[in-house]
Parts: sequence; C-alpha cells; structure tokens
Amino acid sequence: MRSFITAILLFAVTLLAAQSSQKGYVKTKGRIDSRGQLIPGQRIASAAIQLAGGHSTVADANGSFTLTVPDRKFFLTDVKKQGYVLTDPDVLKKQYACSSNPLVITMETPEKKADDQLAAERKLRRQLQMKLQQRELEIDSLKENNKITEEEYRQALQKLYAEQENNEKLISDMASRYAELDYDLLDEFYRQVSFCIENGNLVRADSLLNSRGDVRQQVLEQQQKAQALQEKRKQLRHAEAVLAADNEELARRCYGYFEKFSAQFQNDSAAYYLALRAELDTTNVNWQMEAGSFIEDYLADYPKSIEYYQRALRHAMAQGGDNQPLVAIAFNDLGSVYDKQGEYAKALEYYLKSLAILKSVYGEQHPTVATIYNNIGFVYKSQGEYDQAMKYYQKSLNIRKSLFQEQNLDVATSYNNIGGVYYSQSEYAKAMECFQKALNIDKSIFGENHPDVAIDYNNIGLVHYSQGDYSQAMDCYKKSLDIRKSVYGEYHPEVAISYNNIGNIYYSQGEYSQAKEHYTKSMSICKSVYGERHPDVATSYNNLGLICYLQEDYLQALESFKKALSIYRSVYGESHSDVATTYNNLGGLFKIQGDYRQALEYYQKALAIWKSVAGENHPDVAISYNNIGNIFYYQEDYDQALKYFQKALDILKSVYGEDHPDTQYMKESVEIVKGKIKER
Repeated sequence: MRSFITAILLFAVTLLAAQSSQKGYVKTKGRIDSRGQLIPGQRIASAAIQLAGGHSTVADANGSFTLTVPDRKFFLTDVKKQGYVLTDPDVLKKQYACSSNPLVITMETPEKKADDQLAAERKLRRQLQMKLQQRELEIDSLKENNKITEEEYRQALQKLYAEQENNEKLISDMASRYAELDYDLLDEFYRQVSFCIENGNLVRADSLLNSRGDVRQQVLEQQQKAQALQEKRKQLRHAEAVLAADNEELARRCYGYFEKFSAQFQNDSAAYYLALRAELDTTNVNWQMEAGSFIEDYLADYPKSIEYYQRALRHAMAQGGDNQPLVAIAFNDLGSVYDKQGEYAKALEYYLKSLAILKSVYGEQHPTVATIYNNIGFVYKSQGEYDQAMKYYQKSLNIRKSLFQEQNLDVATSYNNIGGVYYSQSEYAKAMECFQKALNIDKSIFGENHPDVAIDYNNIGLVHYSQGDYSQAMDCYKKSLDIRKSVYGEYHPEVAISYNNIGNIYYSQGEYSQAKEHYTKSMSICKSVYGERHPDVATSYNNLGLICYLQEDYLQALESFKKALSIYRSVYGESHSDVATTYNNLGGLFKIQGDYRQALEYYQKALAIWKSVAGENHPDVAISYNNIGNIFYYQEDYDQALKYFQKALDILKSVYGEDHPDTQYMKESVEIVKGKIKER
C-alpha cells in the first residue's frame, strides 16, 4: 500500500536560455539587362557568417544558412567567402531583428564589383556631360538673343562649371549605390524606376513615379492620418486604463469568491473562479500560475494545470525574455506536474531548464537554486536512483547552510529529504538522525505547535513503524495528528495523512477494525477537500481494499481496488506507480482466490509499469518479479518460479546489499524452489 510520508517538496522555481533563429541565404546581386529585363543573382555556397558574441555558421551548397541568435536582435561581424566581397559593407554596421523573412546577403567578386562601379560611373558621367552641354547651349542662346549681358553670361557659365565640380562627388556616391543595388530585392515597379534613372531616361522615371499620384498630396494625407492615429491611440490608452481598472475590480471579486468556496472546501467552485480570473487576462502570468497550482493540488486535473502553466510560460517569455526568474518558475511548475504523474524524464527536463536560468541570474549560492537542486533530488529519489538523489539533496543543503547557517526552515527541509533517502535505503539510524535534526530546528523556530513540526513527528514515526516499533510510531503519529488538528481543524489533507498513517499501524498489528476506521476517516476528509476523483481518495480506497482482503471480504476488496484503479488511471493515465500498485493489489486478490490466470495478468501489468517508470533495478520491480514467481510456484512450474525469484534477488542485492531483510527473504525463496526442482 502507499504510505503517506512527508511533504518533502518545496516551491521550486533551464538547460540553456531559449534562443531564436534566423534563416537566410547568400547570393550574387540581381541585375537589369539593356532591355530592362531582370537577370537573377546566383546562390553562393560555403560563405562563413559570423555573429557578434561568437556565434557563427556556414552557408550550405544552396547558399542557405540558419543563424542561432541569443537574442531577438543581432549584428553581423563578418561574412567571408574566398574570392568574394560584400557588395554593401554597411551590412556589418546594421542591427537586425529576427524575422520570418529570410536575411539576404549579397556578395560579388572584387573584379565584378569594380566593373559595376565603373559601369555606373560611366553612365552617370555621360548623363552629366550631356546635361552640361545642354545647359551651355541654353546659356549661349540667351547671349545670342541678347537676353543676358556679357557679365551675366560669364556668371552663368562660372556657376555652371562650379556645379559641375560639386557633381563629381555626387557621381562617386551614386555609382556606389547603383553598384550595390540588388535588383532581386526590388519589386517590378521600382526595378523599372531605378533602371530608367541609372540609364538617364529621367522622363520615363518621372512618368512612372507620377503614375502613382501626387506624392506631395499623399505625404500631406499621410501626416493627417498619423495625427488621427495619434488621437485614436490617446483614446485607446484611456480605454485601456479603464479596462485595466475594471479588470482589477473583477479580479478581486473572482478571488473573493475563490476564498469563500475554498474555505468551504468546495474546490470545484473555488477552481472555477480562479480559472475565471485567469481568463479575464490571459497575459497575466501570476493569474495563470495560481489557477494551475490550485487545479494541480486540489483537483489533480494535471492536463488542465499544464495548460495554465504553459500559457504562463509563453507570456512570461514574451514579456520578459527567456532568461528571467518568472520563466524559471513556470518551468519548475511544469516539472512538478510531470513529477506527480510519474513522467520523471519530463520533470527532470523542466527542472534542469529552471536551474540553468536561476544559476545564470543568481549564481550558485542562492535559495531558489537550492530549491531546484532539492526538486531534482526528489525526481531521482522517486526513480530509486538514491546516489543521484543524495548528490542533489546535499548540494541543496550545502547552499542553504552557507546562506542561513543551521537554524533555518530550508535547512530542516533538506535534512528531511536526506533522511527520506536513507529511509528508502533502509538505513534507519541515519534517517532517524536527519529527521531528528529537522525536528530540533523546527521546534527551535516555531515551538511545538506548528505544521512543520507535525511533519517531523510523522517522519520519525515512519522510521519507528518500519522498524516494527509500533508503540513509538503511534506516539509520534498521534503527536503529529494533534498538532495538525489544532492548526487546521478536522477537515484538512494533513489530518487525513495522520489518520492514514495511524491506520497503517493498526493494519500492521492485525487490528483491522481500527485500521478500517482510520482509513475511512482519512477518505472522508479527502473526499470533502478534493472530491471523489483525486489520488489521495484512490489511496484510501486501496487501503480499505486491503483491509477487506485480509478480512476475506473479497467482493468488497475488489470493488475498492477497482475504484482506486479508475481514479488513478483518470488522473495519471496508465503508466504510473500508483496504477502499478493497484494492479499488484488486484493480482494478490485473485491469487488468494486461486484464480492464477487473472493474478498473473495483473502482476505482469504492474511489472511493465514499474519497469517503464523506475527502470529495471528498483525494489518495486523486485516485488513484481517475486509476485510473478509465486504464481508459478503455486502452479508447480518451479523453473519459471526460480527464474523470477532470481531476478528479484539480483535487484535486491544491488539495491540493499546482502544483509537486508528483503534480500535474505528472497535468498530463502530461491533455495526453497531449488529444493523443489531437485525433488522432481
């Protein structure tokens, strides 16, 4: 059965911060032929593109590339390709923003670039010379017709030749622009305008530009539109301020309803109003997180809570970037949900993402970094990887002690978690030492009557219980229960935990009526707090089913186990350790009734789940091998029985060592089966 142990997991707040990407390609420039037809540029392979900050890439055979950009904005520091130069050197001075449009980089051979420059200069000089000759003729005509004096004639020519000198620099600048111009990047209209200007057909260029209307009037109209838009923005800002104020008022009312219903343990209604507030402003990250957290904790609707956490994550990234604490919190919350569902690989992925962000923001020595180490340790512990769990719990403890010294709540939590690892390895003396340290710290801070002290008593009671010291265990569990009832009242999940654990003692002592009474109390509280479809309610059904099983009320036991299974599967899906536990219990029920076929089917289902969740080398997998071995033993298939008993023994040896009671028990089972084989 599942024992309620301790609330070990605290708040937790990324692999590397999320990065953006920009696609693009490298090419030669597009040109216009003498008839005004486009000659497209050609893609260039193997160009090396260097970003500011050290990121770089190389264009493929088609000239395409993808840049990995640490931020949404970036600079190019160099583009190299043997035998080519950039047509526009200013490419290295521009700031770019990531876009779905490709980044086009244009390169040419130095010779071709020089040819383009000279060709453009030649065209421009011809145009300038023609203009000079035309103006000279006009001035000569004025003099010949006596429309200007000799002095005016000289001044007009001097002014003309001075302008000619100034135009020399303009020719160089214009030639550079036309040499850099990539006609591939222009639409057909502006391609033709540029072609006409470059070739001196200014009348045609003017005609094309005029075909789109009076540009001066259009600029004026644009200014008027801008002014109108500015006024609308002002009105919009006012409307947004009103909306924000109304949102806050509605949000406060929603939260008031939430508090009212949660105080009555009407969690469906309480969750409804948190969700209603979250929908009021889906960009409010905290509202999404609070809705997700309540739905996760009290309704166990994990898919729904994931929806809220994912929404919070998206908006946190959009509002503050990928590398900030709020994003880390969202990653942590997602990790927590997957952890509860037994999806440990996903949980670990999200916790590591959270850790990377927090370390980059705060450094190693920070409380929230310690919390993430704690959560990662919890994942490893859940998978039976106790060395890894201890490593991360110890990291968390070291940070907390360096920051807070010994007398601190987080330090006490770390001791509790490390004690939990020792407990799982049956190192009860070390577990007791850690739990006692946690108790001493919590009592020194809070005194006797505090929920954290109740947790400590619960854990110490668990060690006594596992050592068979039921009297001491009962004393600790009752202390825990008394504190929880005085703090929370009767109807609280922590009180349900205490009733369940006291029921476990009565169960172990064979006092099944008392056990059933306490399990029923636990279930009643869980149903009142969570409703029917919650994992803790399923656990109560499992425990009550075991009592009915031992009292030989097999029909009632079957009903209870099936209710537990239905709840677990609706919450977790098929692949979860609690589902496996229930399959195991059903297997035991059918075994005691002699239905070995059904028993074997359920034991094999439990084995498949435990292997998928915890891997091959885990005590729960050993339990399954043992149970399957027992079925074959009862069917007198001793070869198969030996095969499964030996698998169970190998696991227990590797996990617990040779001297552990469970290992010794399996050794005896193996020897008994070997004896049966010899007798044949």
